[in-house]
Formats: sequence, structure tokens, C-alpha cells
Amino acid sequence: MIESVFIVGLGAAVGSLIRYGVTNGLKKMFSKNAFPVATFFINVTGSFLLGLVNGQLPKSTFILAFSIAVLGGYTTFSTYMNETVQLGTKKKVMAYAYYLLSALLGILAALLGYLI
Repeated sequence: MIESVFIVGLGAAVGSLIRYGVTNGLKKMFSKNAFPVATFFINVTGSFLLGLVNGQLPKSTFILAFSIAVLGGYTTFSTYMNETVQLGTKKKVMAYAYYLLSALLGILAALLGYLI
């Protein structure tokens, strides 16, 4: 049990560090963009990877740890919700577009990953 907890914790840390790096890189590239590009990209790519892992790879402890830990640390639903609210206070149409596009493309990315 303690080994599983350690593996999941380590995986979540790895996923969070990857998210941190990707976020910083994308924010530098799109610094003048009001649209939350970094979180959008992370959540869509994370959805794709989760679909790919769960649809194509045999179930194992490693796959479970990767799915829950690394991809759980990489994606961020709470940031997505917070950015939607913040964007909505300034640009309502963009907030609705961000919310809907993230959800729809996330579902499509997960399905595509699952079906590959």
C-alpha cells in the first residue's frame, strides 16, 4: 500500500512539473492573449493522452499510476474553472467560448486517443 501511495505521489509531482513548464512556455509565447491558451492546451492534450492510455494500453499498475498520477497532476480542472470565472468578469463571450471549446475538444481528444 505505501509503495502505491509513493508511486502516485511521485507521478503527480512529475505531472505538475510538466504542467508548470508547459504553462510558463506557452504564457511567454502568448503573453498578449486574453484567452487562457496554456490551460486550454494542457487540458486538451491531457484528455487525449488519458484516452490513448486507457484505450490502447493493457491495464496494469503502471498504467493506473500514469493515468491517475501523472495525467492527474498534468491537467487541471480547478484552474480551468477559475480562468473561466475570471475571463467572464471581463470578456463574457470569450469565457463561454473557452468553457465550451475546452469541454468539447477535451471529449473529442479523449475519444480520439481512445480510438487510435
